[in-house]
Amino acid sequence: MQYSNKHLVEVNCGFHFPKETTQWDSTFFGRFYEKIINRGFTEKEERKGFQLVFGMQRNRPMVQQPEVEDQVIFKNKEGMAILMGKNRVSFHVTQNYTVWNNFVDNFIKPYSEIYKTLGLGNGERGCNLVYLNRFNKSSSEPLSEYFKLVTPLDKSLGTETNTVIHRVIDNGSNLLISKFQAQLGSNAFNINFECGAQNKDTFAMNNPSWIEQANKTHGPVNDFFESLITEKLRKEL
Repeated sequence: MQYSNKHLVEVNCGFHFPKETTQWDSTFFGRFYEKIINRGFTEKEERKGFQLVFGMQRNRPMVQQPEVEDQVIFKNKEGMAILMGKNRVSFHVTQNYTVWNNFVDNFIKPYSEIYKTLGLGNGERGCNLVYLNRFNKSSSEPLSEYFKLVTPLDKSLGTETNTVIHRVIDNGSNLLISKFQAQLGSNAFNINFECGAQNKDTFAMNNPSWIEQANKTHGPVNDFFESLITEKLRKEL
């Protein structure tokens, strides 16, 4: 079923290379930027992160801040973005998403080919996909009327203020993943609902191709999404 996508805030499809054969260095960011800037990707944003690791040393609390690999996001004015980091690249659409085939043919396919001209994207390859939806629903209506993964509750128990549900389904080829969070605001629930998949297989380059792997990852996602929503929500999409 084709929906209006009015509640869809992002679609992203990513590839990672756990055994990349090309030695990584930060100059790849600039070299990739030079290849895509004339195609409209004129904005770039650097992400320099760190993570905290808590532990004990000689019976005393210890906090470490190990380095996290730098990432760069390249954006155009049409709501498309490419996130690049060591041994990984992902393709994001935050507006004007239409259908999966357009996303693949007009975005993933041409820009993955540009990425490969850098000598990157070798060895084993994994793939993941996420659709992020955002909803606002009146607090007077149970969340279970819209989402099948939410269990109905007796109102006599009190007021539901925060609901978090994370489900992972293994279908043999993919891990189907849904993440649901509803936070009660002023008379309405603010809802983030992710639905996606992670391909369980890792393939050598071109066996199958990036596009074949992306399509395999995407294959069951629509049916998975349909299984998690009710007819009431379906009519609003």
